[in-house]
Amino acid sequence: MKEERVLVEGKEPNKNLYNSDLAPLTGEKKNWTWWAYATIWMGIVHNIVAWEVAAHLMVAGMSFWQAFACVASAYLVAFIAIAFNSYSGSKYGVPFPVLIRASFGTKGAQIPVFIRACLGIFWFGVHMYIGSIAVNVILASSFPAWDSLGNINVLGLGLNEFIAFVITFSLHAIVITHGMERVRKFEAWAGPVIMVIAVGLVFWAANVSGGLGNLVSIPSTISSEDFWPTFFLGMTALLGTVATLILNISDLTRFSRSQKDHIVGQGMGMPTMFILFSLMALLTTAGTMYAFDEPVTNPIYVLAGFENPFIVIVGALSILVSTLSVNVATNGVAVGYDLTNLAPSKLNFRKSGAIALTIGAISAPWLWYEEGGALDVVLGAIGATMAPVLGIMLIDFFIIRKMNYNLASLFRHDGIYGGWNRNGLIAFIVGALAAYSGLIIPSISYLYNYNWFIGVGVAAVTYLALMWSKRTAVTDSKKKDADSKVI
Repeated sequence: MKEERVLVEGKEPNKNLYNSDLAPLTGEKKNWTWWAYATIWMGIVHNIVAWEVAAHLMVAGMSFWQAFACVASAYLVAFIAIAFNSYSGSKYGVPFPVLIRASFGTKGAQIPVFIRACLGIFWFGVHMYIGSIAVNVILASSFPAWDSLGNINVLGLGLNEFIAFVITFSLHAIVITHGMERVRKFEAWAGPVIMVIAVGLVFWAANVSGGLGNLVSIPSTISSEDFWPTFFLGMTALLGTVATLILNISDLTRFSRSQKDHIVGQGMGMPTMFILFSLMALLTTAGTMYAFDEPVTNPIYVLAGFENPFIVIVGALSILVSTLSVNVATNGVAVGYDLTNLAPSKLNFRKSGAIALTIGAISAPWLWYEEGGALDVVLGAIGATMAPVLGIMLIDFFIIRKMNYNLASLFRHDGIYGGWNRNGLIAFIVGALAAYSGLIIPSISYLYNYNWFIGVGVAAVTYLALMWSKRTAVTDSKKKDADSKVI
């Protein structure tokens, strides 16, 4: 079958900027409905990392309602950012690595895309490890001698844990290497599954504590001077769990039938489900404080404490499915496009997914993930790195380009976005330095609690100032969009 090619005034796009996975989607290929987006977010929100971050707010001394306010604030901010950054992907039918060429240049864009790919691969490995914990719990409940394999060490894991990781790796491979349609179908049923288990854990928590009233009345033990720094640190950590997805949301919205479909679907699925899921995380964590006299932040370990093997196996299996769902829909899809963009003449979505699987496994996340404090540091760093790129993209599309890109030029080095946009790179560097300033300079360390907000704001203002004089000339090129066609 002849491959579709995007033509610009009768000329083909540059082979280093285009292949069928990166090409603009049109017609029947844009077939995701509002329900597809609602269900895919049902899968994405069931993020064990986000559950643990929310739970750690209570460990830090927040009351139930203080922690809930922090969670709700973070995800409302995330939804606003996602809603705005979704628009261009749906309008032009292209993924993040293509859209970002407008603000960084067709060559300069490779820098943020490469960084995003590295972070995606890193997260891919983390979620595979979390899934392997669930597999290990399932096998331990099924076979009494399973835990004894832990005495044999393999690459820093017990043999039982290593086998569980290999199984999880294989399950990811089955889904991610079969393309985006397999991802969509998997998400349609995998998304809602974990809700049953989460609801069950809430009922358990209410039972062991003597009622929901006791769960929500746990008092705050955090001092007044520490409250707001902890509140915003919690928000930045929660934003860090979705920072990469906020950036590359166009990888998903490019498939939308219309702007309305993805807005309605994401509006139903994203803030509502994230807040609901975090609410259940907080209630369950409060319940563990009654049941075990200390907070247990990982739901897999909560389930492992049940004496009924059936409950443990079904619960852990549901968490495994949800973790696979999150990983494929976020990190797998993003990395698939990011790596493909780096070498489109040699890579496609499936090959890139296989590369992400392999490198993610080699990154050995089990060596640090459960170390005290490491998770918050990593999430903060991810947010600080990705936030400046988001600020630049939003300013570029909505203010500099006035919501119009020259689609053809996104695939040509000799178009209006060709080469390097030094203004984008300068704004990124300035924004990243500002976001990391609290980590670099001890005297202003408190600023790191707000790193995501600082990164977005400083980069956006810097880019706006540098590009202001060019906004009219750039948007005049929108008339050329009509010259682009697909054959």
